[in-house]
Amino acid sequence: MITSSAQPTPVAPVAAATTAHAELPERVDVLIVGAGPAGCAAAITLAQAGREVLLIDQHDFPRDKTCGDGLIPDSLLALKQLGVLAAVKDLATPVKGLICHGPRGGRLEIPAELAVLPRKVLDNCLFERAQAVGARTLTRVRFVAPVKDASQRVIGARVQRNDLTQEIRANWTLLATGATTTALQACGHCTQNRPSAMALRAYVHNPSFVQENGRAIEHLHISWHKSYAPGYGWIFPCPDGIYNVGVGLYGFHETREPARWGLRGVKSAKPNLATLFKRFTDSNPMAEQLMRTGTLLGEIKGAPLRCSLKGAKAAAPGLLVTGEALGSTYALTGEGIGKAMETGMLSARALLGPNDSGADDVGIISNYERLLATLEPKFAIYEQANKINRAPWLIDLAIARGNRSPRLVQRMSRVLEEKANPARLFTWRGAWKFLTQ
Repeated sequence: MITSSAQPTPVAPVAAATTAHAELPERVDVLIVGAGPAGCAAAITLAQAGREVLLIDQHDFPRDKTCGDGLIPDSLLALKQLGVLAAVKDLATPVKGLICHGPRGGRLEIPAELAVLPRKVLDNCLFERAQAVGARTLTRVRFVAPVKDASQRVIGARVQRNDLTQEIRANWTLLATGATTTALQACGHCTQNRPSAMALRAYVHNPSFVQENGRAIEHLHISWHKSYAPGYGWIFPCPDGIYNVGVGLYGFHETREPARWGLRGVKSAKPNLATLFKRFTDSNPMAEQLMRTGTLLGEIKGAPLRCSLKGAKAAAPGLLVTGEALGSTYALTGEGIGKAMETGMLSARALLGPNDSGADDVGIISNYERLLATLEPKFAIYEQANKINRAPWLIDLAIARGNRSPRLVQRMSRVLEEKANPARLFTWRGAWKFLTQ
């Protein structure tokens, strides 16, 4: 029988990295709002280049963040570029790859170098790295609105701390506020209010859990089933005998009714995610056993996702938007940690300009939009491939085909590692070749 822990502690204790009581400065060079992966990546990149950076967040660190916690190769590469990979690997659970489960019970293993680390620990590592390279950090500071001059250029932010509101002036402000749209709307940059997807995640402590083969879980497990389409469920092994168990649902930004998504019995405009989570655990024997025999740590938590570089204007004079606020999560896979860090580093590169010499507003905005444009084709491919989540029976075909062809499995592994073009798998033409050749 699953029980619930009174003290949700999904990872080993970590040292606090909070700066809640320092004074707010009146002016800085670059103000970064939000200290998640995107904000920290931008802060680290700018501080290492010698720029004055103030990184603010409304929460103290370490703090929890609802996420799948999987670190795929693009995340590991970004962490290496930011100088924190070794520290993360020391804390993370290494995994041998991805195992896909089809609705009819088929499975396909895709080898890759991956890892899992709860965001409470990962984000704290990045936050401490930003401090170590010279970024100034302040917590318990909530963004209220942008400050603009007579020409409507953003020249800082109005923030609140301890019920007091004040202004921080900045040459540039970076908005890295994640999937919630409050800050985007305050800046007039939100073009899509509803999230692209929603997800539920639970931490389950079950150190003695083994699979049917008698071995502990050593892969990321992802499952598809018609009962929770269009989406997928997952089981990821975390450190210390803890598992991240979750399920996601795509299409919240669309106008179609949930009943037309295949969610039988879900009639409301906002599908019941708790029902969705139960459908995953009921239809997946591994998830059912894991939850039944384990101890639930804290509550099952939900979070929105913003995907495909859609939903926000990327830039305006004095302001850049980065990370999941910009929609940096991949559709289909829901992977967003790596791309959040990547867009954060791109925003920093845009501010640094050619040869780290900086540029005027027009040059910085143009540079940022050009850098983001290099990511758009891949995001578009994953958006197109996301249709497979509405037709889980296609997963059965892909699993059967992959199990007959080691060469195709190797191709999938290279796509996961971003060493091969996903169009060869994730477009209709590529998928047809995959299933028929």
